Amino acid sequence: MRRSTKKEINLNKLKTGCSPCMSEAKIMEQKISNRKVSEIKIEEVKSIISSMFEKKN
Repeated sequence: MRRSTKKEINLNKLKTGCSPCMSEAKIMEQKISNRKVSEIKIEEVKSIISSMFEKKN
């Protein structure tokens, strides 16, 4: 019988992310809509970040 060893994966080095992360990234890109970071107001940044942690129904 052959034993398989569990391989550790460094998530920071992956070229693609998991499905939930990728969908959140798409949502953030839509909210930012190709603007420079300097063009986004602080309150808008707070709103975008807090929306990531809201429960979705």
